[in-house]
Order: sequence, then structure tokens, then C-alpha cells
Amino acid sequence: MNSKIKPRFCVTAFASFALFCVVGSMQMAFAVPEVVERVFEKQYPGAKEVEWEVDSNGYWEAEFTEEDVDYRADFRESGQWIETETSIEFSDLPDAVQTAVRESYPDEEISEVEKVDSALRGVFYDVEFERAGKNQDVEYLANGERVKNVVDNLESAAGALFEPIPELNADIPKPSEIGRLELAFEFSFNLLVILIYAYVIYYRRHHDHKMLFLLLGFNLFLFPIFLLNSVLTAGIGFTIFALLALVRLRSDTFDKTEVAYLLGAVALTFINSVLPATVEYMASIMVLATAYFGDHPRLWRDAYQNVEIRLPLDEMSQMLDHAYIKERIEKEFGVEVNDVEIMRVEKKRVRLQVMYRERPGED
Repeated sequence: MNSKIKPRFCVTAFASFALFCVVGSMQMAFAVPEVVERVFEKQYPGAKEVEWEVDSNGYWEAEFTEEDVDYRADFRESGQWIETETSIEFSDLPDAVQTAVRESYPDEEISEVEKVDSALRGVFYDVEFERAGKNQDVEYLANGERVKNVVDNLESAAGALFEPIPELNADIPKPSEIGRLELAFEFSFNLLVILIYAYVIYYRRHHDHKMLFLLLGFNLFLFPIFLLNSVLTAGIGFTIFALLALVRLRSDTFDKTEVAYLLGAVALTFINSVLPATVEYMASIMVLATAYFGDHPRLWRDAYQNVEIRLPLDEMSQMLDHAYIKERIEKEFGVEVNDVEIMRVEKKRVRLQVMYRERPGED
């Protein structure tokens, strides 16, 4: 009795500890960094009704009101100001910009106009035109000229992002390589997540140690590469898919469940190495929850499964009798048979593809 209780207790304690660590990390991650708040208050001392969130680029975005005007300001986690934008009317655009828009887009419908104050490019105006699918943004300077390509601006002003306003950024630490403490935390968090995913969820259900090693290997072998590589290109993505195709080609055929688990392990590699910390925890929990509930035995206990069997039969007349074969399988194995496909008739036995499920109400 004690031998059965002890493993369950260990697993429960391990899961509780993991949940405690994740929740605690999430609470720390979703708190606005002190340096960000300090720079914001210095730049916008009259801001009111301030609300913070993390945008799709991983920046801390403050929505606030100043002198009855609504603004949105973006900051890096280090506290460095990126840009501030506010929505305006078309009539509020400089005359030169209005003229340029009318000449270039006389019949286009405008969905939004914004005035943007950028740390890198200064003040410009973003005019968004209605399009089927994704709208088109066109940026203008105050004199009516189109803003040059963003990539050109970034290349010509490399390093400017870190010192755009000296008086605001005097107390902001310069960007540096990932610190030892942060590096150790990222490795530890990823290791904890992949162990829960591969061992606690997958292995304790399917007991396939080779698949367990594959899940751990894909995650842990690729994780340091993505964590320490600051630029992820499309080529890296294609490389991952090529590795997956190679594994599938050179190994036994994976079933749909194994493919899903493998993709989940690779997804956790990207999540824990590339995404911002504020998104990393929630995304990891989503993957763990999907694997736990999506493959839970109780959820699919009434689902039909396919299996190939070789059934011994003495009478030739019975080998092609679907009704007899179905009845015998149900009686011998105690299952409910939905369909039987005869694949091959051999000497005194027949090879079958059987679709079955456990009898409702039976464990």
C-alpha cells in the first residue's frame, strides 16, 4: 500500500511545486519594470489614467491621457523609450501631407490617421488605407515626403535606439549579453516545463522511453541554439521542419498522437527561448494544458481505436464471415467492435483491421 501511495505523493508534490514556480514567475513577469515606470513618469509627468500592457512586439505599452488627448507609448523592458503615437483626424494633418495623400491616393478610403513621435525617426504621420485583408500603412514627414524604408533608417541609425534622449535614459543600463542568472533561470524553466510535458504527461500515459528521449532531445538540443541566437531566420524554421521530416523518414511511422507531442516539444523550444518573458509562461501553460487534456484517457475512453490482429480460425467458412468474426472478437476481448476489415487470409488464421472501443460502463 505504501509503495503505491508514495509515487502518487511525489508526483502531486512535484506538480504543485511546478505550478507554484510558474504562478510566481508570472506574477513577477506581469509587473511593469521599475525602470520603465521611472522613465515614463519623467517623460510624461502629467499623464493620467495610465494602463499598461505588453504588445505583440514584446514592448511595454502605456495607454494614457495628457491634456485630454489619448496617447500610446512603447518602451523596451530595459526602460528605453521606442515611440509615442496618438490618433488624429485627417484635417489635423499638415497641409503638405494632406496634399500628398490626395495626389497619391485620391479615391482610397482612410481607416485611421496617427501622429507618431519616434525615438529613431522623429515625428511622422501614419495614414492607414482600407484594403481587403490587411490594411496598408503609408508614412509621411511633415513636409509631405514619404518616410524612407524602415530597414534603411535602422541601418543608417544603428545604435540610436539606445541613446535617443540622453536626459531620459541617463539611468537606463546599456544593453548587454544575457546575464548568468537570467541564463540559468531560462534553462531551469525550460527544463522544468519539458520534464512535465515529456515525462509527467506523455511517458506516464504511454510508457515509451524512446519517444520520451526524442521529446527531451529535440527540446534540449535545440534550446541553447535558439536562446543564444539573437536572429532567427526563415532558414532556421525550414531546418527544423527538415529535421522532423528526417526523423519520420528514418524511423518507424509515427501515429497522430506522437506527431502532436513532437510538435509540442519543438513549440516549447521556441516559446521558452524566443518569446518575451511576459508571454513565455502563459504560452507554456497553454501547451501543457493542451497535451494534458487533449490526450487524457478519460476524455477519449469511449472513442474508437484501430488495431491489427491475427485471429486463428479452423474452418475456412468462418474466415470470410464478418458477423462471426465480429461476434468472436467481442466475446474474447470484451470490447465493442464497430468494423472489421479482412486484410489477408492465411492458413488457419486471418489478418484483420479492427475498429473497436471499450464497452461503455466498463473500466
